[in-house]
Amino acid sequence: MAAPSRRPPPRDAPTLTPEGALPQRTSNDAVTAADVEQALARIRPYVRHTPLEHSPALSERLRTDVYFKMECWQVTGSFKPRISFSKLLTLTAAERERGVVASTAGGHGIGLAHAAQVLGVSASIFLPRSADPRKVAVMRRYGAELTWFDSVEAARLAARAESARSGRTFVSAYNDPAIVAGGGTVGLEIVQDLPEVATLVTGIGGGGLISGSAIAIRSRNPGVEVWGVQPEGSAVLAQWLAAGGPLEVPTVPSIADGLGAQVETDTITFPLLQRHIGQMHLVSEDEIREAMVWALEEHQLVLEPSGAAPIAPLLKATAGRGPLVVILTGRNIRRERYLELVSSERGADSSQGRKVGRSDAR
Repeated sequence: MAAPSRRPPPRDAPTLTPEGALPQRTSNDAVTAADVEQALARIRPYVRHTPLEHSPALSERLRTDVYFKMECWQVTGSFKPRISFSKLLTLTAAERERGVVASTAGGHGIGLAHAAQVLGVSASIFLPRSADPRKVAVMRRYGAELTWFDSVEAARLAARAESARSGRTFVSAYNDPAIVAGGGTVGLEIVQDLPEVATLVTGIGGGGLISGSAIAIRSRNPGVEVWGVQPEGSAVLAQWLAAGGPLEVPTVPSIADGLGAQVETDTITFPLLQRHIGQMHLVSEDEIREAMVWALEEHQLVLEPSGAAPIAPLLKATAGRGPLVVILTGRNIRRERYLELVSSERGADSSQGRKVGRSDAR
């Protein structure tokens, strides 16, 4: 699909003060469409403009056109290099010299390690011992220095402490304007290729990808409806949105380990989600497995659980507001784990996924 012949200016582009500096932003304005445009310009030499693939099966089911944004075909197998390049390319020469540090269960680490290697920046990545061995091997191949901890939270706290001690820049997976803008480049490409998009569906971890993409798309098409998807057992941001603010949410591990993790309460993504998300859908572990199998059978796509999760609510739907675009975020999963998941029988968590009401998210 061709991009639109004329690109309208972003509606929320910032204006300069008389001194030439950007004005102070509110929390709801932490990232603008202009920021996303700038992020795409700086990362363009390093990432792919991934295609939209039409889904005949979902289009028939929902009685409208459904497309997949194929970030599973991105460099390294997920959208993550977009956010890492976006951040690293904003660092000063002195900051690049000192290097970067991050905590991750795997996916963010791969994107950061790749971007750091390409740009000649030292990357130190702090990991839980439970991290996927295949993802660990990829990070090591990209030259990252790896350090192990007993949990994701222990790794996060240690990475923050290392940043303070060494001067390395801490690279969050979501809580940073440059990171959100980098995620938003996915949405910008969608609206460039399909200006008439009416609904966006994607999984939510820390909220950077969905909030950035919503900003980019809705700056040009304000009527677009945005759906977020999280696992039932770790629906942190879904519960925050339902409650109107951060609260303690008990969680259980999900096979979709890139979605629904614990989130920093001061994250810039939460007010952005409050402004832009129209619906939150919670899906069970079995429904995520079924979405993985469906993607293989209908589209011959191997997707990791986090990448397949946003398909799950659509497999229960009978209608949709289209054109509808689903972001398939990644394919990074080792063969043994993939075969184990797609071969599993339906288990005890066979409850139907449910929608968390958001009557006026805008």
